[in-house]
Amino acid sequence: MSKSLFSRIFQVKPQWSGYLFVDEKSIWIKGVEWFVLLAVDLDTQDIVHWDLVPIESTHYITHFFMVLIFSIGYPFKGIISDLLPEFFGVSQRLLPKIPHQFCTYHALKATERYVKYHYSGGDKFWANRFLFVTKIICQCKTLETAQRALAYLERHQEELRRANCTLLIKRFQDPNLRPDNNIIENVIRQLNQKFKKVAGFERRNTAFNSISLLIIHYRFHKFTCSRIPGNNGKSPLELAGVDTSHLNWVRFSQRS
Repeated sequence: MSKSLFSRIFQVKPQWSGYLFVDEKSIWIKGVEWFVLLAVDLDTQDIVHWDLVPIESTHYITHFFMVLIFSIGYPFKGIISDLLPEFFGVSQRLLPKIPHQFCTYHALKATERYVKYHYSGGDKFWANRFLFVTKIICQCKTLETAQRALAYLERHQEELRRANCTLLIKRFQDPNLRPDNNIIENVIRQLNQKFKKVAGFERRNTAFNSISLLIIHYRFHKFTCSRIPGNNGKSPLELAGVDTSHLNWVRFSQRS
């Protein structure tokens, strides 16, 4: 493939929605757990950026976001993530005006596990009431209901002021802020189908190159069973406005 073809995909900037899912997936390299950081665009389901890091620390996640902001130039309008504190802390430091929505599914499941398996306080009634109110916040359809439930928690449990429960209702400020991160979880499931055939990697370079190949294949591969209208028959890059008809994904992967 000529250099002009290789550079064309960068000249024709992908048109992303601005609403970004961020998540992490663990893999094993010679018996040691590493983490793949993923950033997936909402409308196109394109993998905008990824990285392979040894720990989910503020340092690595800061670098991850800085690449998105300064190198890729992602047009941030909103962020959806699981409950990893580093995702929220870094995004608020680097993008303080961008709303951040926690996945309500993860929040509810985490609360259920805490109340069922880890709560050691004497007031079981309050623990169950806390779970009930959290369920209201995660599943309600109106901002007013969510705010009333939050106010109840504020009145009855002082330490919950530090729990960032308000990050579960950012979705009411912008309808594009999804209440869950199902889209990126689905992308991870697709990658997992490939990883299942691999018990683990021997070296970081092998892991990095294998993941890179899987991700570039995903970006070029056309959807065939998407539930989102208009997606089937198009790849994530095509949904982002990139003409891939003149690009061979295998040769392209060797250059990127």
